[in-house]
Amino acid sequence: MFLRIVRLRVREGEEAAFTRFYQDRVIPAMAETEGCLYAGLLAPWRGEGHQSLTIWDSPETAHRYEDRGLYRKLLAEAAPMLSERTEWRVRLARDPLETSDPQRREIPAEEYRLEADEGSEALESGGRAPFVRIVALRVDPERREEFVAIYTGEVIPALKSQPGCRGVFLAEGAEDPSGALSITLWNREEDAVRYELGGEFERLTARLRATFSPVYDWQATLGGGATGVGGPEVSSYQLVRGRRLGTPGTD
Repeated sequence: MFLRIVRLRVREGEEAAFTRFYQDRVIPAMAETEGCLYAGLLAPWRGEGHQSLTIWDSPETAHRYEDRGLYRKLLAEAAPMLSERTEWRVRLARDPLETSDPQRREIPAEEYRLEADEGSEALESGGRAPFVRIVALRVDPERREEFVAIYTGEVIPALKSQPGCRGVFLAEGAEDPSGALSITLWNREEDAVRYELGGEFERLTARLRATFSPVYDWQATLGGGATGVGGPEVSSYQLVRGRRLGTPGTD
């Protein structure tokens, strides 16, 4: 499967309106899009940006969604609710015969392959919405297989045994061979905090550390004040809207 993340900065005071827009416009549109298996909106718990997280059956269907213009249409509709600080890019039209809007403003999407999926059932916002914890990692490309083996064989079982953990995902960068995301779903923030402060997070990070990219140490050395050489970046979110989707036209 294929994971696509779009980082969004919502204008102050527009959070509720944007959540309604995602519920009423984005999710139904994605439900009618070939290959989209899931769409969810993550609101920042500690941080600035929202994230739209979609899961696809293949990279090809995700790219067709973007190329056929629905992604740009949804962005245009959402633009009044987005902050001026939102990061946009200019994308040139791929078809040289296309003359309308040859330079398209888009928000860049991050793309990942889902190597391990132990949490699809928990990615729903019905009932108690999960607390989402995303750990961004940089992996040494030459030790990627070792990293995946340790993560799937040791980290996932350890996480699933933690009280309150509802699911685990491992996503590897589709374009960046060193990028990876560890995504965990929790019943409550307290469960995730208890896991982090209880020492298990440090133990598992230490178990994986030998597979991390040397860029961690390089950045820490240049920064001079980094805490924990090689430390991964942790961010937290609340799933405010989310729905598993099927193939259009089926139940």
